[in-house]
Amino acid sequence: MTLEMDPLRRAEASSSTIYPDMEEELANGFRELLQSQDGSAEPLSSQELNPGSSHANTSEPQSKHIRDNDKAVDEGPARAKTQPNEVQAEDFLAAMEPGAGARGAKDFVESLVQQVRQLNDLIPSSQSVQVPIAVVPEYSRTSIPHDRTADGGMYDGKQATISMFEAVAGDIKNVLMAVDALGDYAKPPPLAPTTSTVSSSSTSPDPAILSSISTQASRATSLLSQLSGIGGNNWMTEEVNRMLQSNELYLRATAHKLSIQLQSMSEHSPNLRETQSAFGLVLLQLYELVHDDTCLNAAMGAVSVAITPHDSDATSPTLPIRVRNWAYAERLMARRERAFDPLQHVIEVIMKTLSVHQALNLPDSTLDRRALAIELAECCLDRYHASGEVSILTTALDALRALEIGGSWTDTRSLCVLSELHLERFLRTWNFDDIDKALYYTGYMQELDEPEQWLPPRQASLSHPDASRGLRVTALCRAQRFEVVMDIADLDTSVNHARKALRACSETHPMYAVYQTTLVLALYRRFEADQDARDLDECIELSGIAMHLPIEGSVVHYPAEAGYGLALARRGEVTDNLAEIDEGIHHLQRARKAFAGGTHIEARIERDLATALTYRFQRTKGADDLDAAIRYASSALDRALEEDQSRASLSLQIGHMLAQRASTRGSNEDYEQAVDALRTVAQGSSRAPIRLKAAMEWAHTVSTRGPSATLEALKVALDILPLIAWAGNRMVVQYRTLASLSADVGPWAAACAIASGNLEDAITYLERGRNVLWSQSLQLRLGHATGLSDTNQPSAPDGASTDSKETERKTLTSFLSRNADGMGLFSRDRERTVAMAQKNPEAFKVAERLRNVYENMREKLKSHPGYRPGDFDRIDNMRSMFASLYEDASLHSAAKRHASLQAYEKEAGEAAGALTPFGELRRRPSLATLLSRGHIVLLNVHSSRCDALILGHTPEEGVNIQHVPLPELSVEDLRGWAKTIQIGMYDLQQGAMGVRDLDEAILIPVLQGIWRTMAAPIMQHLLGKDLVATKPLRIWWCPTGPLALLPIHAAGPYEGEAPGLIELAISSYIPTLHSLLRAHEASAQPFSLLAIGQPETPGQNPLPAVQKELSTIQRACARISRPLTTLVGPDATVFRVSQALPAHTWLHFSCHAHQDSSNAFASAFYMHNGPLTLGALMQLDLARVQFAFLSACLTSAGDERLPDESIHLAAGMQFAGVRTTVATLWTVADKAAAFVAGKVYEQVLRAGVSEPDPLEAAEALHHAVGEMKAAGRPMVFWVPFLHVGI
Repeated sequence: MTLEMDPLRRAEASSSTIYPDMEEELANGFRELLQSQDGSAEPLSSQELNPGSSHANTSEPQSKHIRDNDKAVDEGPARAKTQPNEVQAEDFLAAMEPGAGARGAKDFVESLVQQVRQLNDLIPSSQSVQVPIAVVPEYSRTSIPHDRTADGGMYDGKQATISMFEAVAGDIKNVLMAVDALGDYAKPPPLAPTTSTVSSSSTSPDPAILSSISTQASRATSLLSQLSGIGGNNWMTEEVNRMLQSNELYLRATAHKLSIQLQSMSEHSPNLRETQSAFGLVLLQLYELVHDDTCLNAAMGAVSVAITPHDSDATSPTLPIRVRNWAYAERLMARRERAFDPLQHVIEVIMKTLSVHQALNLPDSTLDRRALAIELAECCLDRYHASGEVSILTTALDALRALEIGGSWTDTRSLCVLSELHLERFLRTWNFDDIDKALYYTGYMQELDEPEQWLPPRQASLSHPDASRGLRVTALCRAQRFEVVMDIADLDTSVNHARKALRACSETHPMYAVYQTTLVLALYRRFEADQDARDLDECIELSGIAMHLPIEGSVVHYPAEAGYGLALARRGEVTDNLAEIDEGIHHLQRARKAFAGGTHIEARIERDLATALTYRFQRTKGADDLDAAIRYASSALDRALEEDQSRASLSLQIGHMLAQRASTRGSNEDYEQAVDALRTVAQGSSRAPIRLKAAMEWAHTVSTRGPSATLEALKVALDILPLIAWAGNRMVVQYRTLASLSADVGPWAAACAIASGNLEDAITYLERGRNVLWSQSLQLRLGHATGLSDTNQPSAPDGASTDSKETERKTLTSFLSRNADGMGLFSRDRERTVAMAQKNPEAFKVAERLRNVYENMREKLKSHPGYRPGDFDRIDNMRSMFASLYEDASLHSAAKRHASLQAYEKEAGEAAGALTPFGELRRRPSLATLLSRGHIVLLNVHSSRCDALILGHTPEEGVNIQHVPLPELSVEDLRGWAKTIQIGMYDLQQGAMGVRDLDEAILIPVLQGIWRTMAAPIMQHLLGKDLVATKPLRIWWCPTGPLALLPIHAAGPYEGEAPGLIELAISSYIPTLHSLLRAHEASAQPFSLLAIGQPETPGQNPLPAVQKELSTIQRACARISRPLTTLVGPDATVFRVSQALPAHTWLHFSCHAHQDSSNAFASAFYMHNGPLTLGALMQLDLARVQFAFLSACLTSAGDERLPDESIHLAAGMQFAGVRTTVATLWTVADKAAAFVAGKVYEQVLRAGVSEPDPLEAAEALHHAVGEMKAAGRPMVFWVPFLHVGI
């Protein structure tokens, strides 16, 4: 039994003080004293919460108090003399010594508390900050002083920090006291006969057995007495009791003892009913071990007699526990008989008893009421599985909340109950609060299959009695987390825990079939996610076994035969095996006919049966199959309650099938019903991904009726797109969700508008349908900087003042903006901590002392007899897991509150950063100014048609739109070309192809194809058929779809002297028109260049040309008499670079870079000590930066799954504020990068320039690349260089 505490319940308090890194180190020291025992997570960083925090100004010199990245020296203020209350490593080690016990713990804890108060005295009161309570998940708010009835509000950070440390210190004391108590109990007891020697007959046990049991029971009673007061609750007592309840020997001996007592009792004895009830309880516990019906029958008789009404029975102090035992028996009887309706009466009796005894609040009755509330929850769960009534779950949760069950120090059985209640309610309502709480509670049960280390050696191999249940609900919760965050690792965890749950359960247990079915469903879900046929094969094998297992005594669950049928039909659909589809349908029909349980489960069986029937329809085109599928899906919809989130997905399925039937039969009635069903879902309030699928299906269904009908659906889809980028999800989750939908909404809507002749609308749709994630992120950033106007404001919600709501909104906006990257609220940088030491050296000294305490303690514990190799790894993994769950819950909570405040804000005006329709955008003077320099070409690529929309300007017309159809361009060709280049680059890197072979076999044919189908028609439109130009045109290309993955700027005929785009145009790329205008309208800043170089990065190949590149830049700066700041080699760490970037206006990166295909936001520049990720760059304010040269590989390489989202380093730079960027489309040669950089800086930093102009960068790159081409250099050396921005 691990001594687990709530790892995050106080983390939020540390987030609010003014010195975030000092605070993190302190919290780390305190927390990790506990983590060696429980594996809890780290505290929340206030840098992520405090909107007033800003990036350090790296133009200031480094503090003289800092020697290097890891140590603080003794220079500066003299060290204060050691105070008696200072925490030293030896203090903690002394408290851990055998025999130190509670007194040693108490003394140690008091010194911690005094040290914390001393630390807080160092923080000026004026510097305390107010933090929104919404950034803290509800389950972690117990130690924060706030109004629990309010949805939002703020709390005082400094005061919360003091409370947090006091609470943590108390936890340390509790743990040390528990270790002391368990240490005594772990001494080997007298040997006892093994369980296998015990007969199940009614004869009396051997006296030697009774003597041994008596001794062990006395030791357990002594332990329980010591543990009962630790932590202010009874969770340890509950855990030990649960272990005893799993010991058949102990239960039989106890039952025998109580039986003798009952035989000697008078029927008028005042303790008769209590003893009868206790006897029944032991028999119930024994039944759950051996499943002997005689135990259950006898128990039912005993507990029923024990609650026979008496005159004053309602107020009897023992009534709650007697009602609990009776309800326990009724629940087990309901499972055995498969009749769950009587549980409704049981629930009503429990509720009445709880109500009466809550009001009485008799002394020492809390634990009995707690036990009764847990049994209420168990009955509600069984009743829910049988009926599907969501209100039953809420009834149970309300009762548990009233008794404050679910905080820290919660026993395993309660964790199982709480997890299941919240999970089941989430499955029906999709309320993120429920899944966050369910995941939090299951976090404590990750290793329930591990042996209980506190037991004596002979019993240490025993696992926790609730292991199977806890591991099963953990598996279910992690599977649902996948549905929320789309991380396949969650499905791996789900399958692993489902396997563990099955292994921990006896094959004779009534719940064995349930656990095997759980593994079946986990495997099926993972197959659907990653299409590994091995999962589907195992799923079929296991479900084929499970459907023959007995289910008497188990809860109502999704039948294994239905799972078998669905998996079999799915494999038949994948392998085109009609016989398997037929067999799968047969088993699903049998399962539906045999099922007797909750309507929500029956609806799921009918939905799966409808799905299997559509598999057969797709192969045989049998009209009967489609009719039956629609009938079953409609029946499932009728069973779903109005608030059930499954209604939307069922309606979507029905709409799709009706559309299929309308298409095959030409039925106008089916067509109208399909459109109505799909429109209802799309315009409803269900989850955004389902709504978007419905809108796209709606558009496909009506596409035969012309572009106007299609546009009606696509406009709804465009409105839904921003909801996919909900601020409560990290951007990587938003990205995965959008990629899974494969929705090309913007290009399709633009194609329809072009077909209708509405070119302005087409541009508006393109802007709204592309770079959705960047746009939402930018709105958050601008929303933080922009508040409501002071006039005409509506009344604030919740009756609070407008100012307080505005402060809360801005703080939440900042929090969501800072943490959208998903890099972690809990990440720490040692360099950042050391840099902060100069602001408060005294606080830093406290943190360092605590660090030493932890390190010494860690080494000490490694020599402890109970230490297992890998314990600290398990602790670190658990801490990381809790941190990840906390981050998700924190974002969900903050975004929910933020949305309510945004609704209030929209009454006062549009949100900051909202996209402007092109009809208004074209009247903006800055667009006319920009177009006086060149043309913007928006390239719309869709399977229905491809077009170019050219924005130009004339004094007579102003801004105009010219349309150039591109009939020879196709999406299929573009995807093929992009894939061909990808394969060719891989072969080049592997040595399977030379650079000239790559040119001839791949690059030239692809670039000729782009020229012929796209570039040539556009240039002929602009220059005439002969392509005559006195100088290159200035063009900004805005590509869509797979065209965004290709080097448009290098397209050409490559035949003799015929010119291509390199000769005819100075090309730049833009993610969106809005991004270009932001860059154009940004103010100019004085020149200040930072060059970052990594000639030898640990773990990467050397880049010998980096030094030459930096020397070239140094000479260029000298030409114009401007200084150059460099961070090279070991000096270029992630922290130093992050601090330096916002302080300069020109940036140069010369290093390795990486485009992460699995998580685009983890794409990064490689610094000396690790990656500087795209996610980290997003947190920086680079609005002052005029120019960035990214002399690294793949800095503009997009993702083929979502090319319209432009998630790469170059786009990240632009959205962070950089006006103009030179980047690379793929891997570049070291010397080629140095040559191009030299040529660019030679032009923009030429002699005589007083203030370098970043707007010359595109032309400078154009000349550099043209020079390489003219010199006959291989194309792979110069084609990848491109320009992004103004």
